[in-house]
Amino acid sequence: MDSYQFNSSTNLTMTIRNTGLHTVSLTAYLVQDSNQNRYASFGWSGPTIPVNTSVIVNVIIDGRALTFQPRTGYTVAMLTMKNNQFVFTVTTN
Repeated sequence: MDSYQFNSSTNLTMTIRNTGLHTVSLTAYLVQDSNQNRYASFGWSGPTIPVNTSVIVNVIIDGRALTFQPRTGYTVAMLTMKNNQFVFTVTTN
């Protein structure tokens, strides 16, 4: 991940770089806080990321199961079409 920014209590923008050897297509994401509250988006049609390319990904959560709170860490897992998982840790200000 190159960078991230929290835009609201339900929106996170991440810039993700593919440093692997193959193009990846993102198909789902899961967000979890330290209290095990989580939000999952399995019906998501995410971007395809070519090798050595970065893309902007907007992570939207529904605000019911979870909201982004100040000074809190979150785990964001991106799932690919081939069921690979990429996990990132982000923290609000």
